[in-house]
Amino acid sequence: MNVKVDEEIDRIAVSISRMEKGGDFLGYISHIVFPRFKGLERGARIDFDFPVTALVGANGIGKSSVLHALWGAPFGYSTSKFWFATELDPIEGQARDTQRYFYGHWNDAAGRFVETRKARLGSRRTDYWEPYRTSTADGMAPLPAGDFPGKSKDRWNPVRRDCVYINLKAIFGSFDRYFYFEDETGSSERREAMLREASRLKQIADTERQSYRLGGGRERLFENRMLTDEELSHVSSILGREYVSARVIRHSLYPRNRGEDLSVIFQSSKTYSEAYAGSGEISVVAAVIKILSANRGSLILLDEPETSLHPGAQRMMLRFLLQQSRLNRHQIILSTHSMEFLKGLPSSAVKVFENTGAGGTRVLQGCSPSAALWRLGRPPEQKLRVLVEDDIASIVTERAARMLDAGDYETLDIRIAPGGADAILSHLAPSALASADDLRVLLDGDKKKVEMFTDPQAVAPADLESLDERVLAESGVRPALHIPGGRDTAGHKQAKQVALLSYLSWMRQGLAYLPKPTPEHIIIDSIRGLGASAELSAAQAKEQLRILLYDGADLRLGAEEYRGLVKLAVARIGDDNADLQIILRQLQSWLV
Repeated sequence: MNVKVDEEIDRIAVSISRMEKGGDFLGYISHIVFPRFKGLERGARIDFDFPVTALVGANGIGKSSVLHALWGAPFGYSTSKFWFATELDPIEGQARDTQRYFYGHWNDAAGRFVETRKARLGSRRTDYWEPYRTSTADGMAPLPAGDFPGKSKDRWNPVRRDCVYINLKAIFGSFDRYFYFEDETGSSERREAMLREASRLKQIADTERQSYRLGGGRERLFENRMLTDEELSHVSSILGREYVSARVIRHSLYPRNRGEDLSVIFQSSKTYSEAYAGSGEISVVAAVIKILSANRGSLILLDEPETSLHPGAQRMMLRFLLQQSRLNRHQIILSTHSMEFLKGLPSSAVKVFENTGAGGTRVLQGCSPSAALWRLGRPPEQKLRVLVEDDIASIVTERAARMLDAGDYETLDIRIAPGGADAILSHLAPSALASADDLRVLLDGDKKKVEMFTDPQAVAPADLESLDERVLAESGVRPALHIPGGRDTAGHKQAKQVALLSYLSWMRQGLAYLPKPTPEHIIIDSIRGLGASAELSAAQAKEQLRILLYDGADLRLGAEEYRGLVKLAVARIGDDNADLQIILRQLQSWLV
């Protein structure tokens, strides 16, 4: 795991979340709703709460369909580019119940988000998708009276912004495309053709030709240039390789070629073409070129950007997308099956597609990465360990955790730490810091010393001398920090300060408290009413809970029997219990 890259992704995501969707991202698409569209359940809605959104779901469940609808949303674009009726696949829907969707978008002149509907009109041979009148029956906001820029008589006009669609599954180098997909010729004939065209491509590259016609016929060379320094830098960064240069040649040189091929000649430690390169190199070059050339404020749609990329390259690609969204105000929506494109995005940016069981697809509006992929049958790669002080605390915390999404719940590992709070804070937490273990601690509320821990970034140089006292005041312990030894007194002092700052940072991120002095207080209040335990000490609360659970009976129950009574009482606490909700929100914040 590249911690530095993960931290940078987190920082960029936080920066983007602070930007205005209407002011900074002009033409921003806020949501899309499907009264009737392909296999999506009627009324399915997706809110784009974050400018970079990931659509997650099984194959064939509708992610690409949503990208196709979004492609057709802006002015001058049509969903018919991707979806049109044929004899084999007719499109269902009559005039009164046609295939349609509507979406919200920022209208800068009106200073508000407005909604535009697009519907499939015309016959099988035309497949028009046109702006259609506002329909409150479909759930659209009523059209306001009066004249507004961008408003017609019966509808808001479509948003005007450029749209870029990149299908990473369909990007091939010219060699692979001809070698693997040209079946009309024998292997020896293909080999001869590839040898011939490789010679032509080398000549084109060496002479930097900008035109090439065979026998005076149509133009076969569409682009021949070196990647710019910016393009090359991003390609190198994403792929983790240092390229000296790369030449892009778009052409139609291969026999019977009916479209446009992409050849790339790389130079790193050696010079090689796309015939030698991996498919991931070609797809990254193609994607980087398209995204960097997109006009500011574009809507960029990516279908499975993880294709042919190793996990590290996927993380770097996500970083690149976030950077471009922040820098150029792009709204980016991608479909993916990869955890690497989810980690670091806010939960509200992860949209999960799942089968309703009735032949349709529902969309869940927000999900943590672990929960999203758990729904696809992928178990959590690693558990998030949460330490509590004792058995009663584990039962209460487990009860709150049960209210999480099932995938998030499977990600948690709630454990009782031997030795109690002091042992956790003095020894276990410093050890976890030294080993880069992602540890979270939930202590009883009576251990809480301050309302908010000190931000290590805000500690003034003059206050570094008293850091150990500050940590003691805020945590209640002097942690046994792992500090390098040696006789360098100044170096040891500096290392200790760094360790204390790291400990403060961990406290802010990984240390929290139950909302009441002990878990027993929480259970008593759930049985007897809010405030019933307010005057009880920890020892009194333990005794009072035993009396309540025994219900006056003179029974000498063993530890397991008493534990069973506690579990039963906690199981009866309602999901709306304020204390459980506080614990739930804390667990959710750790899972993001």
